[in-house]
Amino acid sequence: MAKTKDKTYVHLESSETAILHVASRIYVAHILGGQITERTNTQALMRECVESAIAMAEMTDEMVISDLERR
Repeated sequence: MAKTKDKTYVHLESSETAILHVASRIYVAHILGGQITERTNTQALMRECVESAIAMAEMTDEMVISDLERR
């Protein structure tokens, strides 16, 4: 991640992008579930969502054999 005067440049690899997509869905579920209030530490919640997404990715990798792994 690089910062310029007014902008931040972020480049994510495909696996990181996949984790971000899952984490953002988990975060939205917290919002829609009414679990976020003025007192919510959103930074900690975002970290928890990313950790959950990573755990899901690791479990998926452990349980599923991809086409490339079968060759």
